[in-house]
Amino acid sequence: MFYQILVNRETPKAMFDTVNFWIDRGDTVEGNPFAVLPYLCEVVEQQSDKRGYSCSGKLGDYSVCCFQTGISLKGSLAKYYLPSNVYTLTRQTAKEALERMSDETRLNMATAKVTRLDVSTVIPTKRPPTDYYSGLGNKPHFKRLQAHPDTLYYSQYFRQLIFYDKTKEASAKGAIIPPTLNGCNLMRYEMRLAKNVQRLLKSPDPITGATLTDSGFYYSIIQQWKSEFDTIKKINTISTMTDNIKTPKEAQTALFAILLQRGGQSCIDEFLADLKAKDTFSDPKYYSRLKSELYRIMQAPNEAKNDMILELEKAISDVAQYAR
Repeated sequence: MFYQILVNRETPKAMFDTVNFWIDRGDTVEGNPFAVLPYLCEVVEQQSDKRGYSCSGKLGDYSVCCFQTGISLKGSLAKYYLPSNVYTLTRQTAKEALERMSDETRLNMATAKVTRLDVSTVIPTKRPPTDYYSGLGNKPHFKRLQAHPDTLYYSQYFRQLIFYDKTKEASAKGAIIPPTLNGCNLMRYEMRLAKNVQRLLKSPDPITGATLTDSGFYYSIIQQWKSEFDTIKKINTISTMTDNIKTPKEAQTALFAILLQRGGQSCIDEFLADLKAKDTFSDPKYYSRLKSELYRIMQAPNEAKNDMILELEKAISDVAQYAR
């Protein structure tokens, strides 16, 4: 059996999911990228003016494209090695997956450059994941977007954070759920480094397959995954907003915050968009300052966070604390 079931209901573990690789021509067998073709399925030939002759095929979950300059491998390392990406591909099983891939392709995946890296975990939650999104507010320098009810995005250039209902997604795709998680509410929190991984991580050296299995790198990437969550502003609930009112001014502020929450964070974005369309402010910085102030009114002080936010914070903190 190629996998181990690594599920801990008390302490979820972070994992690598989608990991894309690039292998330079010089690092392929005898300097020939097309030497990998006999080990692929569903091979197709292509010819283009831009890239010349190329071939593509499948290796488990991976799409493999061979060019004169090298080989591109794109897919989920978790799905390649485990029954599905609801299971956890830890540092140790990532090492086993890369060794298996090297054996199957006759390529040295330890030296393959990582061109995209997703770090995630599945968190069993007390309530459906969508119930938690209203408590996750603005994040500095990121665009917040809830494209549809089940998924919440934070985007910035080639970096993206995603929260979504993993139970619904697994059900829709027919993915296998570990027996210990059947019937649970499952929230996926994922950090995607979609391009320029070395630059995004400010690494002096290229990120390679061998880097992924290094204990120091693994620990640091999980801490970054946690830090990205920590900098999301947490939103207070209506009940806790009114608990400590002492003055009419505090009551006015609480009412304003409640109305903003009822309107939703899209209400703030639409209001700012309207101001920009009317060219309201002479200084463009005023828009960002106003946005920050409105979100500040909505967010929760540490002592007034609701139970759902505290639940998420503890789960993510535990994952980071036990990252090995």
